Amino acid sequence: MEEIIKSLPDSELKVMKIIWEKNKKMSTGEILSELKNEVDWKLSTLQVILSRLTDKGFLKNEKIGRINYYSSIVAFSNYTKNETKNFIKKMYDNSSKKLIAALIEGDDSLTEDDIKEIKNILNRSK
Repeated sequence: MEEIIKSLPDSELKVMKIIWEKNKKMSTGEILSELKNEVDWKLSTLQVILSRLTDKGFLKNEKIGRINYYSSIVAFSNYTKNETKNFIKKMYDNSSKKLIAALIEGDDSLTEDDIKEIKNILNRSK
């Protein structure tokens, strides 16, 4: 049976991206420090978000001494696969072909090398 992964609101996703990127147990203070240039949250705001992510099964919490450390339960790759599937289902009638066509036709920045690389990826997935 496939794991059901819920979509995250932007605030929770910001926190998860930090934890996924660092790929280690992180204290609340470390997470807040990483977010300082992106958001102007108080410690209590972050604690609420971390609690929600723990309740949703994205994070596990481990108390070492007096400090709470958080680490990911859901892998980044699993989350992105799930989000991509949901996006294709909602926006492109569950058709990857329509998504790829929209990306290629609507993107003037694609170079010939980009197109060759995309073709190679598609050929490998056969």
